[in-house]
Formats: sequence, C-alpha cells, structure tokens
Amino acid sequence: MAGLHPFRASNLPPIVMVCPGSLIPRTQWKGADVTMKTPRRAVLAAVTASALLLTGCAPGDSGQERDTPPDGVAAADDVVAGLVAGIQKLDLTGVALSTPPADATTELKTIFAGMDDITPTVESAGIRYAADGKTATAHLTYTFPIGQEGWKYATTVPLENVDGTWQVTWSPTVVHEKLSATTRLRHQRSWPKRAAINDRDGVALVEERAVYQVGIDKSKSEESTWQAAATQLAQLLGVDATEYTQKVLAGGPKQFVVAKTVSQDQVPSTVSSIPGAFVKESTASVAPSDTFAIGLLGRVGNPSKEQVEKSGGALMTSDMVGVSGLQQRYDEQLRGAPKINIDVVGRSGQNVDPVSLFSQEASVGSPIQLSLDRAMQEKAESVLNSHVSSGIASLVVLDVKDGGVLAAANSKSSGEYPYATFGKYAPGSTFKIVSSLALLRAGLRADSVVQCPATMQIGDHTLKNYDGYPADKTGSVTLTQAVANSCNTAFGTNADKVSQEKLQQAAATLGVGTDYDAGFASNFGKVQSADAPLDLSLSMIGQGGIEMSPLGMATVSASVASGETRIPWLVKGHEAKSTATPLSSDEASQLQTLMKAVVTEGSGNVLQGVMTGAKTGTAEFGNAAADTAHAWMIAWNDTYAVAAFVQDGDSGSGTAGPLIKDMFS
Repeated sequence: MAGLHPFRASNLPPIVMVCPGSLIPRTQWKGADVTMKTPRRAVLAAVTASALLLTGCAPGDSGQERDTPPDGVAAADDVVAGLVAGIQKLDLTGVALSTPPADATTELKTIFAGMDDITPTVESAGIRYAADGKTATAHLTYTFPIGQEGWKYATTVPLENVDGTWQVTWSPTVVHEKLSATTRLRHQRSWPKRAAINDRDGVALVEERAVYQVGIDKSKSEESTWQAAATQLAQLLGVDATEYTQKVLAGGPKQFVVAKTVSQDQVPSTVSSIPGAFVKESTASVAPSDTFAIGLLGRVGNPSKEQVEKSGGALMTSDMVGVSGLQQRYDEQLRGAPKINIDVVGRSGQNVDPVSLFSQEASVGSPIQLSLDRAMQEKAESVLNSHVSSGIASLVVLDVKDGGVLAAANSKSSGEYPYATFGKYAPGSTFKIVSSLALLRAGLRADSVVQCPATMQIGDHTLKNYDGYPADKTGSVTLTQAVANSCNTAFGTNADKVSQEKLQQAAATLGVGTDYDAGFASNFGKVQSADAPLDLSLSMIGQGGIEMSPLGMATVSASVASGETRIPWLVKGHEAKSTATPLSSDEASQLQTLMKAVVTEGSGNVLQGVMTGAKTGTAEFGNAAADTAHAWMIAWNDTYAVAAFVQDGDSGSGTAGPLIKDMFS
C-alpha cells in the first residue's frame, strides 16, 4: 500500500472536490470515470472520506439560489401572498410593487378585460432566494376553470429587497410570460349545434330551429310609450300583460325585452304598429309548440348561478343550457362542449398578431331518443284542452308491450310542472286493482263472494259507498261485481285479510310504491305504513296514506294488461328494472277479469268498444264538505294502457272517462 493516498483505493478514480450547490456536470469531470464499475460500498466510503477533507465550502458561497433567505434577511412570503390574493381579486392595492399599485391594478384589469369575467386561482409554488439576499424569485401556478380539464401554467415573479423590505417587480409577465405592455388576454368560445331530442321513430321533436323573439326595444321608442306598448303587445301575443309590462318597465333604457319567442308564421302582422315593438330572428332548441310535452321535455335558457358554480368552469352565465325537464337532465350530453381559445392579443390601438395560449376543440353533443309518439302526444294535449278549460288535468298513455311512454300530457293551464308523470294525488278507487291483487294472494278469487253493505262502522268512522251507488249491487256480491261497481265497503270488510306490508308488496308487483330512477321526472307513488283498521281500510280504497301520479296508475293498468310488471321508460338506454315479486299468470288473468267487468257491466261502460278493461276512481281531497274530488280512470286494451286524471272533477266515469274515450275514438 506504500505510495497510495490514505483515502483512495488503488482501483478508484480520483476524488473531485466540489462545494455543495456547485456540482460539476459529469461531462466536465476530468480524470474521473463516471461509468466505473466499482462496488457501491467502496464508492460511498471514498466519498465519505473525501467529505471529511472539504473545508471552506459554506452554503451560498457558490452564488446559487436557495429555498430559505440568508441569515438576517426577512422572508418574502407575505408580499407573495398579497400578490396572489391581489391577482385573484384584480386589485393590487396594498401590494408592495416596483410600480404604483393603482397603475398596476389598471393594467391587470386591462389584461383580463377580454376574459369574460373568468379569473384564475393563483397559488404560490415556493420562493427561491439569491445567496446575497438582495433578490428572489417567486414561483406561481395559475389555474383557469375553463374547458373540460382546465388550463394550468406556471410563472416566475422577480422580487427585490429594498432596504430590508421585499417588493414585486411588476410587469405583465407576472400573469403570463408571453404578455407585454402592449398585449392582453382574450377568451373566445363558440358552442356547437345542440343535439336533438328524437321521438320513437328517430324524428326530431326538439332541435335547433329558426325562431323569432317578439318584444319591446326600449331604445327604439320614447319612455312615455313603454307601458302602453308593452300592454298592447302582451295582449296581442296572449301573454300576461301585467307581468310583461312590469318586466319592460324594470329593464334598462336600451334593453330589448322579449315577450314571446315564436315561429315565423306566428309573428302577428300588426306588431309593427306598436311603438318600439321589434322582431329579432334567432335560433333556439325548441319543440313543435310552446306547450308540446313541456312538462317532460323542459326548456333551454341561461344557466342559474348554481348551475354555473357546479359546472366547474364548463358554463358561463351567457351560455344556453337545459334549465328544466329532459333538457336539464341530459344537458351535458345534448350540449356537448364548446370550442375555446385563449389568445394574447393587442390592447386597444395596438396591432399585434394573436398568439394562442390555450385551445379546446368543440365536441358535438349526442341526441337522445324517446319512446314518445308525436301524434299521440299532440292528440292527448288537444283532448285535454277541449275538455278542461281551467285547472290541472293529465293523460298518460303507455305501450303495453314494453312500457314505453307514448304520451304524457297536461292541460294548458297546468303550466310547465310535470303533473302527468310527477304529480302526487290520492288515486281513489283505481287503487282497488292493487288491493284486489293483495286479496287474491290472501285466497280470494274473482268469483269469491264478498259482502258489500251500504255502510260499515270502523271505530268512530262510517265507511260508505259513493253517492248514487246502485242499491241492487249491495249485499252478497262477487269480488268481480264489487270491483265493477266500485263498492268501498266490500274492500273495507275484507281489509283484515291483508296487511299494509302485503298491500305494499302487491303495489310493487304492479309497478308502483317503489322508487325507480326511470331517467325522467317520474313518481311511482307511495303506500305508507298504516296498520290501524281504519287506516288500512282507507288504503284499500286509495285514500289515506296512498299517493300516486297519473304515470303510476297507468303503470298499474299496463302491468295488468301485459301480465307482467311494467316499469315505464321514456329515454332509450335508461330503462329501470322491477325489483318486485313477479305477477303470476293466474293473478294476471284474475285481475284482467275484474277490469273487464268494469267496462262490460260496471262504472266504466263509457269505454265499451274502445277499451278492454278499466277502473274508475273518485278521491276526496281538501274540505270534504266542499264536495271536491280527484276524478280518475285507468284503462287498457291489447296495445295501450292509459290513465286520465282531473284534479277537480265530478266522478271518474263522468269526468275522466270521456277523456279516454275521445283519445281513442
């Protein structure tokens, strides 16, 4: 070992002494083989030994940046935090800058003026200090809530220590490295054509069409004419005059206030005679008419503040999105994604070629296909409007074969609420079909003899049949006769044969009383727990704790007609599956017998020649003394199952029955 350096093995390369923070790149090493195959332990030993010989290598001596300020120098965290907060608020007041904060704030607002109020989230990613403590560099990350994944980038901000106080060296590069004193940011977005909502045949029900907005343009008329003109236009278009006039008066002095959006052939020829009246051509995603299946389809409009916030940057207040119904439920699928560009452009008066910073190509939405039959929907709406001049009324038609919703119509005065599919009402005697299934499972048959007294006492309550119930149909009757003539007391006297649980199970078998996500606004009803004798008796006749929608009762009808549990569907690809005990073939046959008798010999004879089976219902609501009742009828044939509902009607047979007759005549 004589002649060898005490800390160097004969087969190791020479040790290169360097100070921390100024390591020599491998390519610059001389006399050292960096690809050597020396055992790792020997290398580590040699390095450790050499470190013991290093002297005079204090941190910072190399002039390299460091993560912490040198001794005696304050940290710059506070000024960086102030800068971060100021950028996000577009207000640099109070931030220590190399430029007057007011001037920097003005410039910052100029930079973001073309960003459509989109501001970034800014975060500090650390500060690096020069060894002499005179300068530092702050690292910032910017995240903009735009596009499908957002836009994120980093910047560096120079800091200077002036007499012991840190300040930001302000320039537009603080926001983005490609900005300058003559440029700003510009945001542009354009949406693709909104996808269609198609009917059962694939023909568009709702699609972007040319529309005409009719309203008062306040900039084109004198203030003194606004009120009278608004009232006149509202009356001409058939909209609420008081509401529209208030809207016009509340708007800005140059605002165009839309009264109604119509097709070209619906624009009144006399519009031009009204001071300030104006017709503006536009495009919108619209249905065949203002009322067509509005409770189902919904509308398109500007998003709410909540929708914008939940979108994570995908939406802006100026966008057009689904705001109700299917348009809202499937909005993301239908609208797709916009084309987005963020560019650096010249400020006012500056001719600068745009520089792209961020871009996202448009993504076209995809249509949805419904089970809806356009002709049947239009007829259902026509029938309702011809019979019901005011109040809420609904018609629901299902395809017996697969449960598809063919029509779900509301009366015109119902507005846009989806009463047909989401209403919540006592179903009255139409629910006796569910109760009959529970009784069949308890051992009764369609030809079983039951008692139908004129009245029966349940505690302090007297249960009676409806006014006008035929006296010759009381006494000992078959279950079929009890259903056909809708005997309340027959079901009351047999309530002890079932339990509320059994009633709930029967309801589930017929498609109701269980929550399903059917892909649209749908209510399948409730069968609430009620085991007390009176409560159970009331449940048996569709009162008390029973609540159903017209859709739900149409479901009961479709299940009986098809002989299996039907769960209605509207949107193709979004069909719910029953979780209930299936309907047996014998049970289906017995229920069909009961419902056929309603048409051939009972309260549903108005449907003879139109429907095969039916059930009427009249459910009291509100103040019984006021003689108010819901009028119901459900019916089916080999092709269709239907439910008709009138919120305030005389009787199921007299009020709801004619709706079904006209619908299928």
